[in-house]
Amino acid sequence: MTRNQDIDTLLRSLDAADHGGSANTQRARTDLHRILSADPSSVPSQRPALTTAAGKDRQPRGTGRSARRFAVVGGMVAVVTAGTIILPSLSGGDPAFASWTSTPTGLTETERASAVAECRASKKNVGGGMYADDVDSAEVAIAERRGVWTTVVLTGKDGFSALCITDDSVSLFGRGTTGSVGKPAGYAVPGPRELTATALGTGTMSAGDISLAAGTAGSDIVGVIYKSRTHEDVTATVSQGHFALWLPGDELRNASSDGVEVEVTYRDGTTGTSRLTL
Repeated sequence: MTRNQDIDTLLRSLDAADHGGSANTQRARTDLHRILSADPSSVPSQRPALTTAAGKDRQPRGTGRSARRFAVVGGMVAVVTAGTIILPSLSGGDPAFASWTSTPTGLTETERASAVAECRASKKNVGGGMYADDVDSAEVAIAERRGVWTTVVLTGKDGFSALCITDDSVSLFGRGTTGSVGKPAGYAVPGPRELTATALGTGTMSAGDISLAAGTAGSDIVGVIYKSRTHEDVTATVSQGHFALWLPGDELRNASSDGVEVEVTYRDGTTGTSRLTL
């Protein structure tokens, strides 16, 4: 199978819309088919609202680098690059992220088990099941709550990770959710004080815009804080060599290219800053 066929398969698997045949669903499906049928070279060069890292490359340039292909699915821009997939969001029950908190809390054992199982299930069949084995064997690095929203990060070998941000306030089939799954190109274990983003940017959900930053954290890093311009300081969960934070709004819209600074706390109690980019 060619790389373009691989990408077509991945993008087609992202259609999380209702299959009941509403006008909006049918229009989205038609748009998706039209985009996937187009010549990749005809797709305009644009930066998606939410992107993931692919090694050190942020934009494909010249020969030898595969072009990114975009599809509008469920109201979001989906991007496939070097094996990492951003999944479209679904509707939810927490308008304007009213319950969101800048500092995360933990989950009960029952909540954790449920959130992890749901995350695994939602990622297992992406791309025709190309990450099914990784999802099954992945360990739980992060499981947190911000209001009614749960965040789960699953991790595995070769830098594999799956991220799920879910509105837990409504029934399973009505939950708002977004996330990503894949392996970064050229993965390397981070240095003790190194912070590397694998997901950085913004997207749109039914509750509004969302900004997120997630990735790997060196063994000497115990805390990460983003100093938001419109919210309180946003505290990341740092666990098992990974970090994740998110907030309502589009503050991080250009962070993937322009970079964004976060405050880092090290194991010896000292602090510093780290600049996240893709």
